[in-house]
Formats: sequence, structure tokens, C-alpha cells
Amino acid sequence: MGAPEKPELGEELTNSFCRTDPDIARHFARVTFLADHRNELALVTTPTLIIQSDDDLLAPVCVGEYMQRAIRGSKLAIVENIGHCPHLSAPGASVDAMEGFLR
Repeated sequence: MGAPEKPELGEELTNSFCRTDPDIARHFARVTFLADHRNELALVTTPTLIIQSDDDLLAPVCVGEYMQRAIRGSKLAIVENIGHCPHLSAPGASVDAMEGFLR
């Protein structure tokens, strides 16, 4: 999770993974880590908000910047957060970004 001030979030995420059916977890891991959809980003026509943590070990800021360049008209919101799940560990910043985008 990467939220050092909220260790309970990491525990919750770990427990969630441990409760997942192994077949579902295997499928999730396969599509998450082996899929490459970079060529399809240019096909996105829906208004898109990319919420990116400023300190994310799994997807550094350059990933969000790449996506913004690849998705025409998208908006990148970088939130102050450690970790890959800003909607969980920085919900206020994530909601602010979404509300600003929707306005």
C-alpha cells in the first residue's frame, strides 16, 4: 500500500489478497502483469482523468505522464501520496481531483 502513517491499509489490502480465490488471483496477476495495452491508449475517446500518486513504486509519475500524452485530451492529477492506491490512502486528494475533473 505504501502508506506508512496508515499501516492498517496495508494489512487490509494483504488480507483482501489472501481471501481471493486462487484461480481468480492467478487470472488477475496474468492480465495485470503480462498485458500491454499501450497501443490502445490512443483509441480512447472518453474524457479521462488519470490519478497518479507522486510516490508510487509500481507506477512512477512517468507512467501517468506517458498515459496523458497517449490519451488525447486526458488530464493528469498528481496527488501527494505514497503508494499505488491513492483512492484508499489519500481519498480526499483523489475526490478533489475527480470533482475538479467533473466540473
